[in-house]
Amino acid sequence: MPEFTGFPPAAIAFLEDLEAHNDRDWFKANRDRYDDHLVAPALALGRDLARFGPVRLFRPYNDTRFHPRPPIKEHIGIPFGFEGGIGCYVELSLDGLLVAAGVYRTERDQVARLREAVADDRTGPALVRALGKARRAGLEPQDPDLVRVPRGYDADHPRAPLLRHRRLVVGHREATLPDWLHSAEAGERIGAWLDAAAPTVRWLREHVGPPRTGAPA
Repeated sequence: MPEFTGFPPAAIAFLEDLEAHNDRDWFKANRDRYDDHLVAPALALGRDLARFGPVRLFRPYNDTRFHPRPPIKEHIGIPFGFEGGIGCYVELSLDGLLVAAGVYRTERDQVARLREAVADDRTGPALVRALGKARRAGLEPQDPDLVRVPRGYDADHPRAPLLRHRRLVVGHREATLPDWLHSAEAGERIGAWLDAAAPTVRWLREHVGPPRTGAPA
């Protein structure tokens, strides 16, 4: 039997109240609601979908030192199995449900390996197949980061659009909050989307891997 039976309607009510009262004192007074209605279901989902790696929830506080933003995050983010910036991610907010996987933040050496593996006729086609499986399940890659193919690569390369990526993420967003979100069906749907993204994640782990330098791309 699955542990995760969906996010309760009380989770949405909490997020609505948080949007209206986003300050640390209010959050401190309502922390039990956050833990019961968002954190507990998120951890249950993580246990049910442990095949995608361990879940380590982010802190609920935003860093407001350099960017003006609400002090409390108005969503809950659930990262699965992140290694070297590569993994899966689920997010619930009033904007809907996001399911994503891949590598979002890269360093220069990771970008170099990504491009080399995309261009290579031995490894590049496997990524195309992996992305095809993700697309058939309703997950789309984000737009390329570059307008043109990077220097050193043929502009007419058969995988030219992929060469324009500095990061590679496939994702699906439910832009509403459907009723199935409050049932065990939510876990089944999320698991199916992440299963479809798994070949892309495996390819990235095998051919890109974790960063080996400290310089951001």
